[in-house]
Amino acid sequence: MPIALYTLLSFSSRRLQQSLLAVLFLLAFGSALPLLAQDDLTTQNATTAIDGAWITGPASNPLSYLNGPAFRTTASAGRYDAPDFAPVADLDSKLPKWIALQAEERFRAEGFSNSGFKSGSDDSYVLNRFRIQADIKTGTWFRLTAQAQDGRPGSQNPPLGPPNMVRWDLKLAYAELGAPDKHWFSLRVGRQLINYNNTILSNSEWRNQGRSYDAAVLNLNGKRSHLGIFAASVVIPRSIGVSHHLAGNNIYGIYGRIDNLLPHTALEPFVLWRVQPAAVVEPALSKSTGKQSMRAFGLRFKGRADGAFDYSGEVIVESGRVGSETIRAWAAQAGAAYQFLKSAGKPRIFTQYDFASGNSSPATNGTHSTFDTVYSTSHDRLGIADLFGWQNIKAFRLGGTLEPHRRLTVSAQALDFHAASALDAVYNSSGAAIAANKTATGSHIGQELDGYTWYELNRHFNLGGGYAWFGAGSFLSHIATAHTYNYWYIALNFKDNGKKAK
Repeated sequence: MPIALYTLLSFSSRRLQQSLLAVLFLLAFGSALPLLAQDDLTTQNATTAIDGAWITGPASNPLSYLNGPAFRTTASAGRYDAPDFAPVADLDSKLPKWIALQAEERFRAEGFSNSGFKSGSDDSYVLNRFRIQADIKTGTWFRLTAQAQDGRPGSQNPPLGPPNMVRWDLKLAYAELGAPDKHWFSLRVGRQLINYNNTILSNSEWRNQGRSYDAAVLNLNGKRSHLGIFAASVVIPRSIGVSHHLAGNNIYGIYGRIDNLLPHTALEPFVLWRVQPAAVVEPALSKSTGKQSMRAFGLRFKGRADGAFDYSGEVIVESGRVGSETIRAWAAQAGAAYQFLKSAGKPRIFTQYDFASGNSSPATNGTHSTFDTVYSTSHDRLGIADLFGWQNIKAFRLGGTLEPHRRLTVSAQALDFHAASALDAVYNSSGAAIAANKTATGSHIGQELDGYTWYELNRHFNLGGGYAWFGAGSFLSHIATAHTYNYWYIALNFKDNGKKAK
């Protein structure tokens, strides 16, 4: 193994971590550039490794729409309203071909009221995050990548920490043999992003720190078939300094994709195996933990017809053990969207239904029936307020997007939430129980109304804002001190992928 590869992959060394951060710091400040952003092939257009989310709306990962035609709009070839500004790409053009830089700056102001459905639990603050990345390449077959990230809140109520505060972290550090978008074979080893399927395995980019994995990922690509094989451990973010993964907390998987069994479709079968040394056995009852060995078998199907009608569906079944309990859980989702391409404003309507099982008798039956959402992201799909995760839930979503201008989208959606089991808990997007019922008083969790907009000022800069309102239903109204929740945000994104953007 080449010394450079061995050195990069040994990122458990504190000296190496400090050296990589120092190199990135010098690249960023030595060039006297604003600090701007990175996005990986596997996160483009939000949901799956290639070709994106065909149902999910444009709020999921707005950064993925920069540096090129936007999936969320109709990819207009018309000019932008403001001149472009790409200092990293300009610098890259003057650097040797074997080195490339990428950078990102993201600013967001946001606020909420009645957090945790507790009256008076309010806050508003600003979030700033920048990332600077360096890629060293030898032709198209080998590259080394390192990326530093600094995320900080301002004027936020304490305590401060992840995911909003992650100061000077090592977000990426990997070596890659081959390129997944060019070669039949590619192997990536080190700290990286994994986003084969947003519903269960993703990088959750809306959060200030996102999510990274210390992993080895092998991708095999044929003309119509694709296979990913990986072993990974999620990185646990720290407030300051380089984060690390938790030993023994691992996930292994095989994720496949078969294209065009029917025209313009993709069939994605997958198998995951998750192990944890100390998983919470029944979050609805207590914080007691036990060893987890969970297997997930899934099948995802998506397609597009006539360039205007999109549809998708997915089923996942989980089995195994956690503590002394047997795991028997499942989840499913289905959605469709249609865009009126010949109408003014090109309106697009979309609908989606999500189900994830819960436990009807968590205290007595010895079976863990609450679906394990693993490492998903539910932003936008389960509402922009990010109140709930894909566990013990039935969620119906209906919305639409309008393009009053070729670079502007305006979206609105309504969501209705029910508990799959009225005796299980309501869970947040990280899998923690936020409210639990001991008596069945109803399964209706509540309703959410969202509105948001994004405007592309130029190829590398966009801005937007959104507002969400949630009203509690019978499941929450008798155990919560506040029956409504409000959330708003204003965001500015600037990303320059350097040579990749050309």
